[in-house]
Amino acid sequence: MHNPLNIAIVGCGRIAQRHAAACLQTEGARLAAAVDADLERARSLARLAGGDVQAATSIDELPGGIDGAVIATPNHLHCETAIACLKRGISVLIEKPLATTVADGEAIHLEAVKQGRVACVGYSQRHRPNVQLMKRLLEREHFGAVKRFAYQCGSRGGWSPLSRYNLDRQSVGGGVLVVMGTHFLDRMLHWFGYPREAALVHDGAGGPEANAFASFRFDFGGRQLEGEARFSKMTAMTPVIAMDAEAGTVVLADHDRAQIRLFPHTEPGLAVVLQDRGASGDPGDIFQLQLADFVAACRGEREPMSPSASALESLRLLETLYAQAEPFDAPRSPVQPVQELISL
Repeated sequence: MHNPLNIAIVGCGRIAQRHAAACLQTEGARLAAAVDADLERARSLARLAGGDVQAATSIDELPGGIDGAVIATPNHLHCETAIACLKRGISVLIEKPLATTVADGEAIHLEAVKQGRVACVGYSQRHRPNVQLMKRLLEREHFGAVKRFAYQCGSRGGWSPLSRYNLDRQSVGGGVLVVMGTHFLDRMLHWFGYPREAALVHDGAGGPEANAFASFRFDFGGRQLEGEARFSKMTAMTPVIAMDAEAGTVVLADHDRAQIRLFPHTEPGLAVVLQDRGASGDPGDIFQLQLADFVAACRGEREPMSPSASALESLRLLETLYAQAEPFDAPRSPVQPVQELISL
């Protein structure tokens, strides 16, 4: 029987509440400290968690015996905060993305290796059963050759952190592509590998973009695969991916309970639902699954689902897309790209 890992949450904004709840639900984890430059915000999270949770304004004030830290600060603070924890022998689970630059991401990864500690990233959606099932189906070529995919996600406004750091491009590392798109980019890399070509058009004009259109080409399964993704904080779009494959059109909505649906080319009126045999229909809390994965990795029981090494690939793709991005002069049509593959 293991002693519980003592966890500190560093950065006590809105997302920290999800991480605190995950700590309370995870066997083998104990929330020991809440850290925020705003002491009252740290105290508020500590009170919400209950028990003997210490509130602090700096990791320098952390009590001894902290085993792991959830880094939930604004993106531009990920690097210095994570490295400070790692130097103290504290493993880190960093909210996505890993950092705002590849150089900072590499520094975190190398420090974790040097200290022999775990560094993983909060791409919590990898823990969805439907995401893992899709990966297995693609690896087994269940749908035959996948020729093209289209993804979309859009809302008017969307997630707003307490610090409003998302309004500053330097603090975020980008705009909607980072805030809304980074989870999809991580899943895309998880499924298809790194693209051979990538391009981006957005409306940032020096600030955080509200609309972004990305296109990709992959060598996947010995064949060429093309894809596109559209992200918007101005236009509401059903978050979903559709794939054109030999067997038919494959559709997966972007939420925890979504089912993978196949619309066979040979039977246009038929929809086939794919799920694991014996699946309960309850995917569980992905934040809790993520924290349990972090705890297991810290104990050396398995590799984390989203280690810093794989998160670096996502960061490299973001940096590449922004480096070669082109602006567009007028708002583009909000037509949903997946409608070309299937009527929603």
